[in-house]
Amino acid sequence: MKKSLIALLVLCTVFTFTAQAKLFQHTDQIAEIQFNGSSYELGKHVGEVAKDQILDSIDRFDSTLGMMLDGLNVISISKSFEAKDVFNRLKVASPEAAAYIKGLSESLNRTPELLLSVAMSDEAILESQMNGGMGFLQTETEPAYNPAAPAKCTVAAQDQKNGYAMGAANFDYMAANYTGLIVLKHTGLDGKTSVIQTWAGLIPFGGIAKGGQMMLMTTNATEGTAREKAGGEIIGDGVTPSFYLSWDAYNIEKTADLIDIFKANDKYSAYFSYTVADGSGKVLSLENGYPAEVHYSYGNAKAHTNHSLYVDYDFVDEAFAANSLKRQKAADSFLGANDKFTVEQAQDFLGSDKVWKGRGDLMGTVTSTVFSVTPTKTTMIIQTDSVGAGKGSVIIDNTPVPAS
Repeated sequence: MKKSLIALLVLCTVFTFTAQAKLFQHTDQIAEIQFNGSSYELGKHVGEVAKDQILDSIDRFDSTLGMMLDGLNVISISKSFEAKDVFNRLKVASPEAAAYIKGLSESLNRTPELLLSVAMSDEAILESQMNGGMGFLQTETEPAYNPAAPAKCTVAAQDQKNGYAMGAANFDYMAANYTGLIVLKHTGLDGKTSVIQTWAGLIPFGGIAKGGQMMLMTTNATEGTAREKAGGEIIGDGVTPSFYLSWDAYNIEKTADLIDIFKANDKYSAYFSYTVADGSGKVLSLENGYPAEVHYSYGNAKAHTNHSLYVDYDFVDEAFAANSLKRQKAADSFLGANDKFTVEQAQDFLGSDKVWKGRGDLMGTVTSTVFSVTPTKTTMIIQTDSVGAGKGSVIIDNTPVPAS
């Protein structure tokens, strides 16, 4: 990770926009916004301080969609979202998530539906796959480094007893996501603090919940594929927008709260897994499934890649979802071989060719993050273009953001 001249200046001075909001540009790839206030105010502020960065990111995302499937773009998706009343559906499921999008929409002068067309990016990939473009079924011809194949995520978490836990997560996605990473460190009106890793303030992909839990997420590619094979609609009647899951997951105070969030609605537009640890003795592994399932289990350690751990599908072979089975085996082996893994061991694992995608022209590993839970705080150690022990990192924890 390189620090640009602007980034160095920001690190030296720290821009303060109000007494309760700060922006840190840690590197040329990762910014952190600290904010104390409501979710609506957070959205307004993010749009104000990062407007150029977010709009540029949306343009790059739009270009990538066109490469995946001719004619696929954020405008066409947003029009579809308007026709299907997606923002109002989100407002019903999660007023808080909708409030954040509303605030961001007002600052950026873009419709909520256009922002959700980026924030709900899995739906775009599923749309591409369904119409013969690049999707989750693309496979790799060479292990880990084929830039033309879609990247997937690998996560692992381990309880280490007495209030301690460790986690490791590779977020693999589009090359457009390499820059424009914004970490939202938000202390809400309830005084609780969440820390959300996002791309462009729009795509949450991991972080720290209000209760201090590490939140490791992946896309559950088997379920979208199962729906496609069954002829199901991505956003049909009675389907809740997936941004509800992506946002409300970080509001949990107890780990079991996440189960209630997933069970609150029958059907979702996309499918995720979350691996959650808080040092309380057990790690939660949870996923939503097609058509309307929620599966979960607890254990001392859990790993997840991009296929269901609870349902066997005949279409899942060794090549499925960028070698999901192979990566799952590697993550399980890492946990089995390390009784109490360290930050350095986790970084070396995340940077190994077993799970690291590389930095391809179209797809790659966007971030490699190690999580550390202690009795007093939870910390993220983030690496990007160079991954492994001793390499450059950005460190962010969940210390509350002071009020004005």
